[in-house]
Parts: sequence; C-alpha cells; structure tokens
Amino acid sequence: MDAVDHHNAPPWLAPYGKIRAESYLLLASLLGQPSEGTRELLQTLTWDDAIPEHLDHALRDLCRAGRDFMPAAMEVEFSRLFIAPGRSTMMPYASWYREKKIQARTLAVLRSDLIRLGIAKQEGSAEPEDHVCALCEIMSLLCQGSVPYDEQARFFQRHISPWMKNFFRDLQAAKNAEFYRAVGSFGTRFLEAEGEYLKYAATAPCTKPEGGLHDENGTSLQPADIH
Repeated sequence: MDAVDHHNAPPWLAPYGKIRAESYLLLASLLGQPSEGTRELLQTLTWDDAIPEHLDHALRDLCRAGRDFMPAAMEVEFSRLFIAPGRSTMMPYASWYREKKIQARTLAVLRSDLIRLGIAKQEGSAEPEDHVCALCEIMSLLCQGSVPYDEQARFFQRHISPWMKNFFRDLQAAKNAEFYRAVGSFGTRFLEAEGEYLKYAATAPCTKPEGGLHDENGTSLQPADIH
C-alpha cells in the first residue's frame, strides 16, 4: 500500500466511518430483493451531513427515489434487471465481471479467504458467495466485528474493488433502470469513499466509530431492518 499522509486526511473520514456497515447492509437489501420495509427505511433515513459531498448527494437521491417508487414498481424493475430468464440485464457476480464465467476461479479464491476469516455461507442461500448482495453483507460483517482495518482493506482490494464499481456503473447505465439508477449511483459513490477511507484506516487504525445511518427517531439501521 502506498504511503498515506495522515496530516492531510480529509475531514469526512470520521463521519463516513459511522455509516460504512449500514451502507453495505442497505446495498445488500436493495440488491437482494426490495421490500416495503426497505422503502419505509429510505423514507426516514438520516445521517451526518459531513460525509463526502458526492456520496451525500447520491444518498439523498436514493432516498428521494425510495419515496417516488412504490414497492410493486421496485419489484418489477428488480425482476427485469436481475431475474427475467434470457432477458435480465445485470449479472451480479464477481466471477462474471472478472472472468466472464459463473462460479469460476474468482469464487474459489473468495471461498478460501472466507474460510480463513471464519465466515460460512448462510444456510439455505441459493446464490454463490460472489453475488454482489453476499459480498456487501460480508463487508458489513467485517466492518462491525473485530477484524482489523488492514484485513478489511485486503478483502476490499481482493474481492470488491476489482469489479463492483463497474457493476454499479453498469447498473446506472442500464436501459431498464429507473429506481435502480439511483442505487447504482449510490453504490458507485460509496465504493469511491470506501476505498479512500480504507487507505487511511488501514495504516492508522482507530477505534470503531459510534453512530451511523438511522431513522428519524435516531434508531440505527440493523440487519433485521432490511431483510
């Protein structure tokens, strides 16, 4: 990793650190299967305004889209983008983006790292571990646990950064995307900030930040809120 000048660290690092885990969970929910609960959450979501400006704008746009689109419309669009046999637009797998194959070497390398980290595939899950939803859930788990920042950065560089930003850019540009265009924009801006954050955190570890994304009553986003 290149040397990092911590004296010139951007002021948004601490506020951003508070929303990382919840942002990954939010993306996992939106990329797994949208629900009425997800829409309700987007309508009441609040956060610290000191996060990066581009990310702040993208999150506001996502919340606005959550108000504008009904759950049924989200579900139809989700099916059109990710499920429709022979007609789906998106292939949300790391293996596909990196090798143009499903369940290829990319997945085998990921599984090896997950074994090393003590992370097991959720029982009953039909999707492989390199699905974008699964990887967002894994990164959220790493953020919330006792995994050192340098290990989080290593996982991000090996399994997220090489492909997921391209996935979100493709989602933004997808012909069939309306609500999910806002999801793609948020995902792109979030991963840009995440890469920058981990450059600093991995070389000068700090205590786990308190706070994060929360509703209008101040209740923090939890995994149960989005599944």
